[in-house]
Amino acid sequence: MPILANELLNVTGAPGAQYILVNEKEIIHECYAGVSDIINNTPVTPEITFNNFSVTKTATSAAALLLVEQGKIKLTDTINPLFSQYSFTYPFTLQQLLSHQAGFANPIPISWIHLPEEEESFNEEQFITDLMHKNAKQKYKPGTKFSYSSVGYLLLSQIIEKLSGERYVDFVRKNILSLISNGTLGFTIPDQSIHAVGYHPRYSFSNLILGFFMDRKKFINYNHGSWMAFKNIYLNGKAYGGFIGNVRGLASYLQLFLTNQIFNDDQTGELMFTEQRGGMSLGWFTGTLNGHRYVCHAGGGGGYYGEIRIYPELKIASALLRNKSAFSDQRLLDKIDVRFLSAIP
Repeated sequence: MPILANELLNVTGAPGAQYILVNEKEIIHECYAGVSDIINNTPVTPEITFNNFSVTKTATSAAALLLVEQGKIKLTDTINPLFSQYSFTYPFTLQQLLSHQAGFANPIPISWIHLPEEEESFNEEQFITDLMHKNAKQKYKPGTKFSYSSVGYLLLSQIIEKLSGERYVDFVRKNILSLISNGTLGFTIPDQSIHAVGYHPRYSFSNLILGFFMDRKKFINYNHGSWMAFKNIYLNGKAYGGFIGNVRGLASYLQLFLTNQIFNDDQTGELMFTEQRGGMSLGWFTGTLNGHRYVCHAGGGGGYYGEIRIYPELKIASALLRNKSAFSDQRLLDKIDVRFLSAIP
């Protein structure tokens, strides 16, 4: 039973949303609902783009595993010798970094943003260096527990750059994004006129505390009814949350994993989805719905929230994007995908 536009808005609670379900070759179902801009009443269409935030971590993980395939590093290699400039507390491996077991803290990243017009002058390398110096002391011994960390994934981007000899974004574009055949997915807003305005509930506790983490005058555009509108934003670190696109772009990205197009060895893809600890594989969270195993990742922040999911045994995948803030994994796809999975034995 397909999801209708009003149902999608009820599930997401946002002004606008996109949903898509695909198999290896084609779109099974897609739904576009609500508006991307409340003021102008602009409808959400397939072309509208959204910030995807931490969904990006799955591509960062895939990029690191490509370097493993190329023999430039092993999952069991200790990372510390690559970064003598940082005073790490404990030794840790690439595998621990990918599965969020390296012991790094996870500072609230709401303030790690800048405006599109600042992109050309923004020094991402300096931002990462400063952040790593502040967070080099690990909170626990690596390998003893799972603790989500965007800091760890920013360090992964530096590993990718050191071992590949390329900028992180260039390596991901060449080896992953160039394979996408449909929709939009990248690291920049391709057309600001069709980029969804990001909204946050105006009368909420989270809105009260936002002022402690960000410059409202700089990043908030206007208030309208029960919503506060963000200006278009970029995240300071591409590797932990820089993706921008629509669900068709995400669907095409997910099909790369369904069809084993990214890696040279099918076993690398299987390893990527193998659970490590705490409901986490190498870059993806794990779960089950209606008895079917899936891997997934959410991406949330100021103004936007998204989810991607792959059901490896069923060879299907889904994606959801909305223009409303979220700061935790809400597993909204559970509420939508279940209607399709219920028809599967």
